[in-house]
Amino acid sequence: MSAILLTTINARYSHTAFGLRWLYANLGPLQPQAAIREFFLRQKPEDIVADILAEEPFIMGIGVYIWNVEIVTEVVRLLRAKRPDLIIVLGGPEVRFEYEDMPVLAWADYLIRGEGEAAFRELCGELLAGKRPPEKIVTADPAPLAALTLPYDAYTDDDIAHRLIYVETSRGCPFRCAFCLSALDCGVRTLPLEPFFTAMDTLIDRGAKLFKFVDRTANINPDRMTEVLDFFQTRWRDGMQLHFEVLPDRLPPSLLDRIAQFPEGGLHLEVGVQSFSAAALDAIDRPQDLADTEGALWFLRKRTGALLHVDLVAGLPNETWDTFEAGFNRLWTIRPHAIQVGILKRLKGAPIIAFERTGRLTFDPNPPYAIVETDTLSREAIVRIKQFARLFDLYHNSGNFPRMLPLLLDPAPSPFAEFMAFSDAFWDAFGQGHGIALIEQARFLYDYLRIYAPVSLETLAHAIKADYYRIPGRRERLDFLVL
Repeated sequence: MSAILLTTINARYSHTAFGLRWLYANLGPLQPQAAIREFFLRQKPEDIVADILAEEPFIMGIGVYIWNVEIVTEVVRLLRAKRPDLIIVLGGPEVRFEYEDMPVLAWADYLIRGEGEAAFRELCGELLAGKRPPEKIVTADPAPLAALTLPYDAYTDDDIAHRLIYVETSRGCPFRCAFCLSALDCGVRTLPLEPFFTAMDTLIDRGAKLFKFVDRTANINPDRMTEVLDFFQTRWRDGMQLHFEVLPDRLPPSLLDRIAQFPEGGLHLEVGVQSFSAAALDAIDRPQDLADTEGALWFLRKRTGALLHVDLVAGLPNETWDTFEAGFNRLWTIRPHAIQVGILKRLKGAPIIAFERTGRLTFDPNPPYAIVETDTLSREAIVRIKQFARLFDLYHNSGNFPRMLPLLLDPAPSPFAEFMAFSDAFWDAFGQGHGIALIEQARFLYDYLRIYAPVSLETLAHAIKADYYRIPGRRERLDFLVL
């Protein structure tokens, strides 16, 4: 039983709640009275509530995010009904702005806006001392990062064995992209690297191998990123992987060469291209050299072993169907390991709201607040791109059809148009993009390629067999092959 219970609902079991561990690490003398309890989206609210109540907490702090706000609202409602005396404290990006009319706030006692390490500790201290601060909304100022206790001891052995280990060396971002909450930050603040490296040494000694850096732009200071890479390379172990978010046009030759020294798959780079439309990038106040972006991507793909996950965002202001298509086609030529076609979302507080107020962008009012229509993309176009994105995840980003899909897209004048036609046909046939067995995905692609791909049946059969049976243990017969 714990007087203070820190909890949230993660998107998946493999994720860990980094923010909870920061709060826990900085509770000071209150830490022995605290515990972390994590859940994930597939669990039922009633089961989550039962597990929380079994802990008999006096104070519960819960993290609210765009992906969990609906289930968190139901959990908090049930907790309030079953334990009226439980003190419920909200935090997280989803309740930082525009929180006034959120139903979850009505059932909570306090809301901490911003970085909560110091504010949560102070609030808990007062509450455990029998004092009830009268102000429901607590606005926390950014903490001096060097003064914080690092959170890495809060990772359990089970976390290290089975889940992602989130780490960070900086907070904030120097850019002001309109769709991002980092546009509201006060620049970049860095954590001292020596204590960070000491903590990483301990995690590596405990067996940690999967490190995901949450720094908004890991390469904003190339020398600093190089120092981080040097540290991990000298301690490299088989199976280790580092995940970074990087800006592609800010990768100098020295850093690119350093990245090239890592083993195949050792680095996973999430590359924020967002758009190849200069007009769209200008509209959202995102400075980006498109020639340097493309050059860096080619280097990363051809001369390094890094896994490239490249982001394109559909629905940006000034982005048209034609410019989005052209941007996708440029990326397909480079052939990153994944092209994540994201749908623009209106994060609460982000400056993108200015375009909604002028009527240029229309968003769904419900989470995750996705774009519905723009003054340059119709509702129908947005729906088709959403369906395209789901199918591209299924067929390309999954890695399930590395030989089959190029037979369709590579010969096409526009790979985007070719895959869009395939996507339209798929949705007409199945009416959904989930719950389709892999063998049915293969069958549909094969039948489609028989009609539209300029290759022989023998080539198709060879490609689909190579794709389907490349994973050991698959024994299903491909009875649909025409020989």
